[in-house]
Amino acid sequence: MVDIAQRFKCTHLHPGYGFLSESPSLAQALPESVVFVGPSVETLRVASDKLLSRNLATSLGVKIAPGTRALSSDKVRAFVRFEDFPVIIKALDGGGGRGIRIVESEKDIEEAFNRCMGESLSHRIFVEKAFIGPSWKHIEVQIVGDGTGSVCHLWERECSVQRRHLNYRGLGTFEYLVNAETLDWVFLEINPRIQVEHTVTEEVLGIDLVRTQLRLFTPSISISSLALPSSRPKGCAIQLRLTAEDPSRSFRLSTGILQHQDISWPLGPGIRVDTWLSSNPLFGGPSPQWTIQTEFDSLLAKVIVSGATFEEASQRAMRAMRELRIGDSVSTNHSLLAGVVSHPDWFSGAIDTLWLERNVERVLGLGKSIVELAPSAKLLKPSSETNHAAVDRIESRNTSLHPGALFHLTLSPSSDQTTSAKHSLTLSSISENGFPERLSGVLQTSLSPHPLAFSLTQSTSATVSSSLFELANPNDARHIASPFTGRIVELHPALWATQDEAAGKQKRLVRKGESIVVLSIMKMETTVAAPHDGFVERLGKGVKVGVVLGDGMLICILGSSSTSKL
Repeated sequence: MVDIAQRFKCTHLHPGYGFLSESPSLAQALPESVVFVGPSVETLRVASDKLLSRNLATSLGVKIAPGTRALSSDKVRAFVRFEDFPVIIKALDGGGGRGIRIVESEKDIEEAFNRCMGESLSHRIFVEKAFIGPSWKHIEVQIVGDGTGSVCHLWERECSVQRRHLNYRGLGTFEYLVNAETLDWVFLEINPRIQVEHTVTEEVLGIDLVRTQLRLFTPSISISSLALPSSRPKGCAIQLRLTAEDPSRSFRLSTGILQHQDISWPLGPGIRVDTWLSSNPLFGGPSPQWTIQTEFDSLLAKVIVSGATFEEASQRAMRAMRELRIGDSVSTNHSLLAGVVSHPDWFSGAIDTLWLERNVERVLGLGKSIVELAPSAKLLKPSSETNHAAVDRIESRNTSLHPGALFHLTLSPSSDQTTSAKHSLTLSSISENGFPERLSGVLQTSLSPHPLAFSLTQSTSATVSSSLFELANPNDARHIASPFTGRIVELHPALWATQDEAAGKQKRLVRKGESIVVLSIMKMETTVAAPHDGFVERLGKGVKVGVVLGDGMLICILGSSSTSKL
């Protein structure tokens, strides 16, 4: 980023609302000629480190949840002996759901600690008391500062002590947990950036926050010269974030290709859509399709609705979800969003931080019934038949990839006898697209009626080699399949033992609930647990630490503990 800014003689660098926006290293690395659109380096150091933020709050007399550093899972257990469950294990540099796990029982401590550690670049962890339940609500306060000590909030809550102490410059958010019954509250953290929810504030205040943020970093601009709204918010705004996640599968990320003709955005008064799935000429003109990958955030679009009252905004939200069409080649949370804004609890205000977790199945069912009332284009899905093809290598001298492209492949069997023939090939689904450097997905070929799972990596500019995987048989209980596309970061020791001929049978034993594999996607780690006791009979083809395993591919064959043959 620094190199690009210097090369193109940029005067300002806007870090977005991702991890770079909280990076003091990026802000410090910029030359004086490039202005970082964000707080000072020192402010970023405090705000991006949850422990330093807690220490600052404590020094100012601001209430925080009891907590401590946790150098090991044993430290978490010691903390629980004093504070009891539930607790939250957090990475000091976590955020956006990354590096955070709620723990409610002793048996979950080790796994939660390891996952937070794996998702943390700094490998620094702390634990704090969790305030969860029907009465606790998550409140955010948007603030604007000019770096001189002049700071204002945008009509949510007064938090002047912390803001003035930091001499804050730019946009930021202070987060709290508030008990709706007792009005007790605790400070959570500072987010030193513009947040994805900023559009809600924009709608009710009639302000462009990104423009305001950029103006704060131009000469001679102060809070007083910004002419920020002096009146209270008007009406109500709701933001519905459409993501490539499957709520019916524990919100697992989904990948694939979205077609332009299958997307229809809602229109009308009080409805705004912000999306990167755009045909705007500024983004290269109309695009026939977009590939959803594992390397980027799952956010597809923000649908923002506004109205004079909460009821009017909610009615518009319901209409927007009925009108929205996104196709089904990529799983999304569309039905869940429709269910949330249609649920009686939504209209009565009986919502808390755990409401969705308690009601997800009911909400999803309600949303599906609403979404399915309107006709929608149905995309063809790839065959789910089990693949039994065994191909060791695929080579191609053509590394261009475009719709309708025809490839001629030479398939080299493991036997000495070879024949040459031409076959047709269709790329039916993509699980990872970084072509030509890497590409994973499922092929349909004239060689076999069964689909072929593959992963390509570019070894030279003219040759693409392939490490093939197997598709798990969904009808075979012994087949443990990858529930989504992700990079393997950890394997159960029993899976390693299958590659050691001297390993005894007991070393291949896996107990129900134990982690078979840990998959990483979008810098978050998810455990795939054993569904039953059993001995690992063999690994799936191509399975090893570091590879990207596609959705539905075979991890291993796990026979029952009584019938497995080794």
